[in-house]
This record gives sequence, C-alpha cells and structure tokens, in this order.
Amino acid sequence: MKRLLTYFKFNKTEQNGFFVILVVIILFAIVYSLVSREDKGTAIAHQTRVFEQSFHDSTELVDYPTRKFVTADVNLEKKKPYSKRGMSHNVEEAELFYFDPNNLSVADWGKLGLSEKQIAVIKNYEKKGGRFKDKDDVKKIYSINDRLYKKLEPYIRIKAKTTDASNTVKDPLLYDKFETNKAELIDINVCDTIALMSLKGIGSILSKRILKYKDVLGGFYRIEQLKEVYGVTSETYNLIKDNIKVSNLDGIKKININQIDANSLGKHPYLSPKDAKLIINYRDQHGIYANIEDLTKIGTLSDLAIAKIAPYLIFENDSR
Repeated sequence: MKRLLTYFKFNKTEQNGFFVILVVIILFAIVYSLVSREDKGTAIAHQTRVFEQSFHDSTELVDYPTRKFVTADVNLEKKKPYSKRGMSHNVEEAELFYFDPNNLSVADWGKLGLSEKQIAVIKNYEKKGGRFKDKDDVKKIYSINDRLYKKLEPYIRIKAKTTDASNTVKDPLLYDKFETNKAELIDINVCDTIALMSLKGIGSILSKRILKYKDVLGGFYRIEQLKEVYGVTSETYNLIKDNIKVSNLDGIKKININQIDANSLGKHPYLSPKDAKLIINYRDQHGIYANIEDLTKIGTLSDLAIAKIAPYLIFENDSR
C-alpha cells in the first residue's frame, strides 16, 4: 500500500502546477456552459418567433371555423371560390338570387358561389344535351355537394316548357341517334346496321355486334334474345323493344342434329363443347334422334339448354 502511495506524492512545484491546471479547466467549463446556454436560448427564441409568424400568417388567410377569407390579398377568392376538391368554401358570402339553372351564364353561377370546376361540370352536362327538369336534377350533379345544394335550393325556379304547337320545346336526345319512326317496326332478322342505328341507344359498334350475334345464332326467334348481346343493357332493351319485331322466321338457319359433328355443334352459343359431345356420343350409341324429346334422355343435358337450342334443330334421317 505504501508503495502504491509513492506514485501520488508531488513536490512543491508539481503541486502548484496541478492547481493552476485545475483552475483553468474549471474556468473553461464555466465559460463554455454560459455560452452554450445563451446560444440555445437564442435558437429556441428564434424557433418560437418562426412558429408564431407561421401561425399568424395562416390565421390571416383563413378565419376558422367559418373558413372565410379575410385579408385584402385574397379578396379575389370571393369571385372564384375554389378548393382542392372543387367545392366552394364561401357559400355564405355568395350572392343568392332566384334563378333557372338551365342555360344560366357562367358569371351568374359564379355569383351563386360555384367554383370554376363546378361550373365547368354543369356546362359540360348542358353541352351533352342535359337539362334540369326539377330541383332534384341540380342535386344530381356530382360537383354540387349537399351543403351547397341546401343553400341554392330555395332560389331555384325552373321555367315550364312552352307548349305552343307553333313553338314546341322538345327535350334534347340523350343519344346521338335518329328518332325511331314508331309506325314502322324494324325486323332484326332482315335489317342492316343503318336501321339499327335509328333506334335509341344503338350506335355503330352495337349495331354490328347485334348482326354478328344474329349470324352466329342462325337468326333471332324472339326479340328477348337481344339481351344476350354484349352491350345491350336492360335500359337499352327497354328503349328499343317496342320498335323491333321478329317476323321472318323462315330465314333461321337450321342444324341437322343427325348429321352435324361435335366440333361444329359446339360452336353454337347455346351449347358448350361438352354438351355437344354428349349429344353426338348419345346419337352414336343409341341411333338417330327422332324429335326434341329424344334429347331429354341425355341425363346430364339441362332442360334450359334443350329449350334454347330447340328452334335451331331439325331431325332428318342420317343419309350416311
């Protein structure tokens, strides 16, 4: 232990030097601590001022929760209310007046508090032939939100259409098609694409689709078969069903069930390749078919498939 203590003994000169160094270190630590605290306080104060300025700037632009623009620099927003979603935030400041939404000018829509995007949607609707028949039609415009509609609804006044025979106002067609002459029904088994395009809701592409499906089927025997054509929706069918007919049944192409092969039979829309193979295999095993009832003997063939294909079949004797 005594030997260890010998390493910690200092003479007078070494002791003086040690104390001088210790004092310098303590003074340096005190000065550094004071300077660091001052810098930190300055930084915090600066950040506080930046935050306060940002908050002040934001509150100058918008007064929450009413969100009305209040500074002179953004007064133009009152004329062109706009938000990222295209909805007006200052409906309260709009100039409300009684109006007919049909063919209302862009300027008047703007006075009512609508944004440029909202007005563009309405004008595009009118350009395509759209018309506001009642107040609810205004609500159906997707750019008009419930809040805006509730403000406008009491001021909507839709004028009645003129009924004078000399100046009858007619609703614009929603489809860019010819009007159908109801006195002359169209036979879908003998008509062409031009005749089909005269029907509401039938364009050039859909008319070609109908004729192509007619050829694949071998002809229509019921007008309801049009529902099977891709693109003929229930709405479209309801528009045209009273203007079409199927009268030329003699033109329907018949299939001789006792002569056709499975591959050709499977191409008909009403039979799958599996159904066609079942029919031909049963014929090969049990002989030719005499009538449609013979098809019911195939246990795996559905009654629906038999009923749909029946008008297209004939049962002549196999000449092979």
